[in-house]
Amino acid sequence: MMPTRLQDGLSVSLIQWMRTACADETRSVTVRISESESMPQIEQLLKNAGMVDIVPLTMTSLRGTVTADDLSRVARCLGVCSVTASRGE
Repeated sequence: MMPTRLQDGLSVSLIQWMRTACADETRSVTVRISESESMPQIEQLLKNAGMVDIVPLTMTSLRGTVTADDLSRVARCLGVCSVTASRGE
């Protein structure tokens, strides 16, 4: 069982992946955002940070694909509360 604790908004399993992944390797992640933020605005920020294939899941979460390099930029986007590996990852 992988740890699910968050460190700087990233799950431990994603931090471990980010440190060992190849430059072109991608991962599906779920991003939880603040309830006070605008979903379209956050989606644009995440795209600018390098996230692709963005799909809204709920009013406060999205799923998308990132590279290891883009993961830290996504986690630091305004309004992002946490980033975890999507189910099945």
